[in-house]
Amino acid sequence: MDILSTSGINQFINSYTISEQNKRVTPLENRKNKYSQLNTAWSDLSSKLGSLKSVLSELKVSTSSSIFNSRKTEFPANDFLSATASKNASVSAYTIRVNQLAKSDLVLSKTMTSDTSVGSMSGTHTVKITSGSFSGNVDIELTGSETNDTIMSKISAAINEDSAVVNSSSLVAANTFTGAGDFVIRIGNDEDDYTETTISYDYTNQSYDTVLDDLVQQINGNTNGITAEKVVNGANVSLKLTVDDKEQFITINQADDTGNLLSGLGIDVANEKSTSALVSTSLFAPTSGNSKLSFTAKESGFDNRLIMSDVSGSALNFIGLTNAILTSRTQVAGDDDAGYMYTATSSTDNELNSKLTFNGINIQRNSNSVDDLVTNVTFDLKSVMEVTDNDISVGVNIDKDVIKGKVEEFVKKFNETYTYIKNRFTTDSLGRGIFVGDTTAMSLMNKLSNTVISKIEGISDDKINYLSELGISFDPNLGLSVSDSSKLENAIKNTPTQVSDIFNSDSGIAKSLYTTVDSYLGANGTIANMTNSHDKNLNYLNDRIAAINDSIEKSASVLRSQYEQLQIQLISLLSNQNFFSQSSGGFF
Repeated sequence: MDILSTSGINQFINSYTISEQNKRVTPLENRKNKYSQLNTAWSDLSSKLGSLKSVLSELKVSTSSSIFNSRKTEFPANDFLSATASKNASVSAYTIRVNQLAKSDLVLSKTMTSDTSVGSMSGTHTVKITSGSFSGNVDIELTGSETNDTIMSKISAAINEDSAVVNSSSLVAANTFTGAGDFVIRIGNDEDDYTETTISYDYTNQSYDTVLDDLVQQINGNTNGITAEKVVNGANVSLKLTVDDKEQFITINQADDTGNLLSGLGIDVANEKSTSALVSTSLFAPTSGNSKLSFTAKESGFDNRLIMSDVSGSALNFIGLTNAILTSRTQVAGDDDAGYMYTATSSTDNELNSKLTFNGINIQRNSNSVDDLVTNVTFDLKSVMEVTDNDISVGVNIDKDVIKGKVEEFVKKFNETYTYIKNRFTTDSLGRGIFVGDTTAMSLMNKLSNTVISKIEGISDDKINYLSELGISFDPNLGLSVSDSSKLENAIKNTPTQVSDIFNSDSGIAKSLYTTVDSYLGANGTIANMTNSHDKNLNYLNDRIAAINDSIEKSASVLRSQYEQLQIQLISLLSNQNFFSQSSGGFF
């Protein structure tokens, strides 16, 4: 092909471009691919190190929450009880008999004809209910046009829908108060779980209208779980506080007030809860045409027994729960009578507590879930045992399965990391391993292997101080393996402290490896710093390749122009030659 033909010029320029790219660009592309492959490899390795770190974070814990303090309960299959043990429970054994299950206190109204009209109960009736450490007051509004059934229904609805509310005294809005101090509002779930807010005030001849406006603003702005509002009634005003969560209590004690404002407001409440948090009511028809109302305590046991009374009005008295019945805890004598279902004479003589014989000792609790008898052990009582039933033996032992499982998980995650690095130092028919020549990867692999095969410093020679003494061996090509499962299980069972020391002592394997692994991870870790460096090199190479390609393209363009000029000159020469040849009759 003529080099000065168009096709010849194109072929020449293409050959030139390819030659220059092979010579100048390809080596840079190879370097770029190397950095990209390294980044991918280190990213994958980072993920595996993260999984290993997660396991190590559990194994290195040496406090009471250590995995090596895992416990389990063992007892024969039965219908009477179950037991669970949490970490750090003492290894021990117990014998148990279930003699009585805990029950929620139950109060029943008398049975009343449902559709009997009642016109004498109009007005507001206030009932107080106490259970455990908490009390609640609820208002029942009656119109005087109810039946027995609708009165019971209104009592039930008022109690079940109640919220804890604190009302101040009704105060003349224009009257003034002078005083400075602060008081505390407590809101919480129980006596050990609450939040406190301090409300400060400093008033000089301020009207109660202004005082309440300020208190509403402070309380709503600073106290979670409570809504404050000023109630206006003609020339009078009052403060109303409503607890948002029906299950929570409120306490505002005058004794905590340093300036006597609460006394002026008439507010002094302790452990006030909604009645709906203390008791559940149900209206039912024991027989056709009749109605009966039941009150069931939300919490079981003698300490949570129901104490009920009419504060104002006679709602409870009307349904047969007279003051005499309520104060003496009279039991129901028949199906139609009002009273208590269970006896509750004292903390030891009652039908409300669970009762069990524990290692020969009589025990009572409020609940059927007993978690304060043995530290870190919970007994759940299910049914009462007959005299002919044998005692239940409950053992608390080291949970070998959980501990061994976590050790095996460590072995797995260690191997995933170790072999990932190891395999990338291999050169085979597929090519050179990506980590060949990588001193960072080699250093990490050596640290991993050295840690698991070395003696644990700080542990005496008469104790287990090598991982291999737990039946866990190391192969330079494959990593760790549980080569003697029985040896590991026996060590966990018989020398649990020595097993934990292998991992979580000051120089233990888990702590040492965790420190090593952690240094490679994170935004400032070895891997991040290295990949950042690789990224900079990749950016440089991308820019360099772009610049070289641009240079090659420009050079190719210049060459093309030069050859095209030669082509034009050649065409012109050939044209002149043809002209002269024709003019001279072929002389030229």
